[in-house]
Amino acid sequence: MHDTLAPLTPLWLKTLAALLLVIVAIVLAGVRSGSRGRDRLALILGVFLLGSELLFHPYLASRGLWKIGTCLPLHLCDLTAIFSWVALLWRNQKVYECLFYWGIPGAIISLATPEFTLAPGVINADGTLGGETLVFLHYYISHGGILAAALYLTFALGMRPGRGSWWKISLLGQPMLLAIGMINWILGTNYVFLCKPPLVASALIIGDWPWYVLGMIILMVVASLILYLPFGLKYHGDTTGAD
Repeated sequence: MHDTLAPLTPLWLKTLAALLLVIVAIVLAGVRSGSRGRDRLALILGVFLLGSELLFHPYLASRGLWKIGTCLPLHLCDLTAIFSWVALLWRNQKVYECLFYWGIPGAIISLATPEFTLAPGVINADGTLGGETLVFLHYYISHGGILAAALYLTFALGMRPGRGSWWKISLLGQPMLLAIGMINWILGTNYVFLCKPPLVASALIIGDWPWYVLGMIILMVVASLILYLPFGLKYHGDTTGAD
């Protein structure tokens, strides 16, 4: 049974507020630094996020918590957590775009409606923090790191999604979902919640299988378009101005 943390509870509010303050501080520090300082901070953040992943899985294994059904990096936020440190360390444009379009909405949804799939005992029945403190901290470091990386790359390092990139990345996501669905079918797993919905109540999960999956896909496409609009309008304005 997975633990969930109900929105607007004291632990939810305190943790989210602290995380948002850290993210804002990191991005502002990058914006206000010189070129070398921004690059150094990107390196530190990238190495920190990479290190947290490399150390966390051996910890799960040592506790007997590593399971093929929950610990492969196949959930959307697991994938974008990898994209976050790859983009910070190597500044690859396509990786950045995948992080930007998939990571921002995915991390926001996950932080708004936390579900801890890796271990029991993370959240007590009364909504307080349970015994698995490291699992709790890793959840917020991982999802917060996705947001921090995407925002840092955009506002501190000046990376931008390319023209028309929202629909290209949306198309790229469909064969990825198909591949993950095949893995779910072979292993009997539920990565990206393609086989059954998450336990946590969410207004974003509409209907039963397979309709809620279609709804999630549509939601991600719409979110990608919304994220692209400020840049797309600027691209359109630049083209109109050139004419």
